[in-house]
Amino acid sequence: MSPSAAVPDIPWDLVDEARRRTRLVWDRQDLDLREPALAVTWDRPDQPPEGRSSMADCFRGPVRRMVEDPAEDLRHQLQAVRHGIEHLEAGRDVGMPLANHFCLHGIHFGTGPLATAFGSRMIVRDDEVVFYEPAVHTPAEALRLRPPDLHRSGVLPTILDRIEYYNEATGGRVPVTVCDTALPWSIATQVWHYEDMLEATLTAPGAVRHVLDLVTEAIIEWDQIQKTRMLRWTGSDAGVPNLWTHRGTYKGDDCMVAVSPATWEEFFLPYNARVSAAKGGLCYHCCRRHDFQFPGMVKTPGFMGLDADPAWNDVELIARALDGRGVWAWALGYVDEESFPMHLEWIRRMRGRVGLFLRAHGRDRAQAVLRARRLREAIASGEGGSPHA
Repeated sequence: MSPSAAVPDIPWDLVDEARRRTRLVWDRQDLDLREPALAVTWDRPDQPPEGRSSMADCFRGPVRRMVEDPAEDLRHQLQAVRHGIEHLEAGRDVGMPLANHFCLHGIHFGTGPLATAFGSRMIVRDDEVVFYEPAVHTPAEALRLRPPDLHRSGVLPTILDRIEYYNEATGGRVPVTVCDTALPWSIATQVWHYEDMLEATLTAPGAVRHVLDLVTEAIIEWDQIQKTRMLRWTGSDAGVPNLWTHRGTYKGDDCMVAVSPATWEEFFLPYNARVSAAKGGLCYHCCRRHDFQFPGMVKTPGFMGLDADPAWNDVELIARALDGRGVWAWALGYVDEESFPMHLEWIRRMRGRVGLFLRAHGRDRAQAVLRARRLREAIASGEGGSPHA
């Protein structure tokens, strides 16, 4: 069967409603959860078996084959799209429209393919996240870098060809999003060796700023180039398949965990601010603990919110950072019995103050739907807190 023959019909009415509810959260127009952005998910039958890497599980497919084989890539992604449609259709059983999102994406290329435009090398291994071997180790090498041709440099032509393949194979019937490109420091440290670049903030700050200038402009241009190749862009600059923004962008930066707040404000904030200005806003993601950076992060012009995992970050610091100004892009809700009361407590504390996304997850559709109903009942009854009680 050709990929085009396997393209599902997209229920655009449900997609539009999911985007509408998500827009309410980003615009902070539903802080009271009257029309919550609730996503419902359950385990997929084609999930990788236990023991495979967490990133392979995230991609829902063998990373190397998805990177190297366009047909294999699309086959796995269309499976995810069909599952995403099932999620949206489960809203009929829940009794409300849902806020699930899906699209074709390039997340299996990792967050740093842009680094190859500056000479870095992409490393692909079975069932491992793609990573990039830096091309630069010294300030002198860094100062020799020049703006690359993003249409022809590194692996970027491969990604543009992949977008064209999605277009042709699906006839533009499935939305496509940009690659999950990280913020300037994460890209720069895949161009210039991480420890060497950190050291250079003290010994050669001009070289550091030179690289950050180049990378920042490349990030902005690269997103735009990709969108011009898509027959059906999602309309969102979020590079991950399950999150959608109608304005601004959502980008990650794990490098912030390794620097002081003073260093972050001097060497990170100005470049993140340029990305935010070009995109019309910025929501931050970081995989580990970074709550000590929150006071600086909220200074970003166009700050939209945080995707901060409460397993690593103090929830009270998250609430304090976002109160009156942002969205917690980490989905709260009912994902297991043990954590459900804790999630309700967080919803109670933040409802009316912070933009929230909700999620119910189960081992199968029936359990996910039951948990979604229970979550709705808890919120409606005041168990999840109510600013009007």
